[in-house]
Amino acid sequence: MWLGLQRLDDLTAMWKIITFPLAYSLPVGERFSFEAATAPFLSSLASAAGSRFTLNNVTDSMIRASCRIGDNRALFTFGVGIPNGKTKLNDDELNIAGIAANRPLDNPVTSFGAGLNANFGLALAQEFGAWVFGAGLGYSLRGKYEALIGAQEIRVQPGNEFNVTLGIDRDFEWPKGKAKFTADFIYTNYAEDDLAGQPFFEAGDKFLAQGRFLFPIAIFNPAIISAQNRWRLDNKSANAALLDNGNELEISAALFHPLSERFRLKYLLEAQIYSDTVDQTEGAVVFGAGAGLLYSLSAKTAIDPAVKFFKGRINTGPGSNIGITGWEFSGGLALRF
Repeated sequence: MWLGLQRLDDLTAMWKIITFPLAYSLPVGERFSFEAATAPFLSSLASAAGSRFTLNNVTDSMIRASCRIGDNRALFTFGVGIPNGKTKLNDDELNIAGIAANRPLDNPVTSFGAGLNANFGLALAQEFGAWVFGAGLGYSLRGKYEALIGAQEIRVQPGNEFNVTLGIDRDFEWPKGKAKFTADFIYTNYAEDDLAGQPFFEAGDKFLAQGRFLFPIAIFNPAIISAQNRWRLDNKSANAALLDNGNELEISAALFHPLSERFRLKYLLEAQIYSDTVDQTEGAVVFGAGAGLLYSLSAKTAIDPAVKFFKGRINTGPGSNIGITGWEFSGGLALRF
């Protein structure tokens, strides 16, 4: 479960979202596995004037199958996105959906009802001494759907997506134990979206670089330092305000303090630093800190509740911004059969 409570200061509004991500994984032998996932959620926006808007929905469901090929150095995946999410939103629901999609707010549910999708992927990995190098290709076929814009139903045909992934992985000997470094570079190309049969928008190519270092230090095992930077080429659109994309840098740290074989405390820190778009909007600086625990109830059951406080600002135009203050509560239950 994930619960977010956020105050948008300059709008004097309180936004709340509760989600229940559900995932199931089923290994079949040594080479095959199946996964399924969805996330029901409840959300509301309350203003200081007393108005309240709600949006209760469920994300599209994902079903994916994976197959290891040959000597386990290749992996083929095929997935289907089932459009059981709501697409026909009224104006109030669109307002809430727009807030949910705002990236600096870091919401776990940002889209739904996006048509029937099919995803294909192939990944390869090879060891070279202490290093492991990997590469992958992926392609997504995006299905059309009907959206309610105002009182009018309009057909939306999203563009297909193609991505290339390169990655490295290495284990190290560390003074207090083993350490690991991983890094990935992902390039994504987006085809043009159609709205009511007419070319409407083409998202700029996306480049994502991310790295993670896991190591034991002092009382923490592991300490995990992560960073990722996301940048995109200009979009193609008739609307000049939609052309530019800002750079997005995210840095986080997670420190795990083992107290026993079954119980660990965790301490969390993060920062999001986003640059402005061409119209000086969407830039943001948000910092978060929190704590939680990991507890194994049995060999097949574990829980991991956590709480995090965050504060920052989001730019809304030249010389203007809104402050955000919020709490995030999360908790997971893992069951193995």
